[in-house]
Amino acid sequence: MSANVQIIGQRQFAWLICSLLTGGGLLSIQHEIFRIAKLDAWMTYLFPMIYALLVGYVLTRLAIRFPRKHLFEINSIVFGRFFGTFVNVVILLHFWFILMRTTKTFNQFIGTTLLPNTPPGILIMLFMLLLLFYGKTSVEVVARVNELFFPFFLLQILLSPIVLSNEIDRHLIQPVMTLDMTNYSFSSILGIGWFGDILVAGAFLHTLWSSGQLRTSLRHGIILSAVLLSLSMFMQLVVLGPVIPGNMIYPNYSLVQHIHITDFLDRVDLFILSIWYPITACKIILIYLAFLTGIASLFKQRDYSVINSPISLFLLLTTFLAFRSTTEVLSFENFSSPVIALSYQPLLLIILMIGARRFPITKETEHSPKAKEQGRQGGRGGRRNEVREGWLERRPPAVWGLLGNGLLALCVILSLMGLALGKSYALAGILCASGYALCLLIAFAISQIELKQTAKLNPRPPSVR
Repeated sequence: MSANVQIIGQRQFAWLICSLLTGGGLLSIQHEIFRIAKLDAWMTYLFPMIYALLVGYVLTRLAIRFPRKHLFEINSIVFGRFFGTFVNVVILLHFWFILMRTTKTFNQFIGTTLLPNTPPGILIMLFMLLLLFYGKTSVEVVARVNELFFPFFLLQILLSPIVLSNEIDRHLIQPVMTLDMTNYSFSSILGIGWFGDILVAGAFLHTLWSSGQLRTSLRHGIILSAVLLSLSMFMQLVVLGPVIPGNMIYPNYSLVQHIHITDFLDRVDLFILSIWYPITACKIILIYLAFLTGIASLFKQRDYSVINSPISLFLLLTTFLAFRSTTEVLSFENFSSPVIALSYQPLLLIILMIGARRFPITKETEHSPKAKEQGRQGGRGGRRNEVREGWLERRPPAVWGLLGNGLLALCVILSLMGLALGKSYALAGILCASGYALCLLIAFAISQIELKQTAKLNPRPPSVR
């Protein structure tokens, strides 16, 4: 498929978003959050998730008014050629910082755990060859590769309470919700810096067929990321305690090393690393393609294959020279990322929302009666197929979206109540924390239903299949 027409699946896009937010996040930022939030570290992804959902909402509204356009093209339309170019350069600088920090962190992790005798420059150079190869393809290829490995990544995290059941000590997480509001705010800001990477999705707004699919894919991917990261930190707390993870560079990898299945299968971490590597690689490749898309848009082009080689060489040199040690790159990604993201993203998105109101909403194929009828019938079976649907399947995606928003609002209320009452009443902290976890899991299940319902109501036309 040409660079001008890229169509990926709704589930593929949601899993790409989850890989974008969780890939690498399991290796870097968690130890700083443990130092600040300690016992309540697993609850600190709530407000970063809400921030990412707000960014996703703005991107969806922009996609409705500017169908088949990505964020860089929308900036040029809303701000004009001159100011739009300036805004795009600011976003590209942010993407460049993300690429350098993530590539350097990931290669240092590989050098520490697997290849300690290999020079860091060789590891970075080999990874740049991988970027050079995928830079000649499109996001569709990355989506398919991610779709192959992501189910194993998801299964590995979801099964961690079972495979680590013999290592769990519930007393390590007590007392619950005794963190003061100041430290909770600081740890949430660190998470917002990591979830601010969601703006990378704006470079691929044109790859989904309808804005409805974009909305549900973003919601599902963001909520799933919060669930996986929260579960990972919860397991680190009940296995390692609140102090040890804060003093480790890679606490999640130390958690994986505690997995022992029988007496002879005790190096499960090698198998898990074979899953983490492609997921994190897909994250970096996705950001790299967004970076190429943005640079190509400066020249009013979508074909970025011509600039692939010089950009990969530029990234190789800057990544190798930017940081002198592991401490520098970890400090940059943990403490500079929130400052960079919050310094321009909220203002930019607000101005975009206001400026986009000057442009009328374009009718999309998804709103046509024929497309809606095809979605209701599921392509075949007509009314008979509709009769077989249960009560849950007959609810429109908007209903599930409102219900999911209500549950997320309840998560906010429960977390604030728990932080206010947890120090004085232990039972109140336990109930609020349990309710928070339950509401978050139900919100994830609802986002999955919303994803399926949107896929039924917004089928792809045969011309792009």
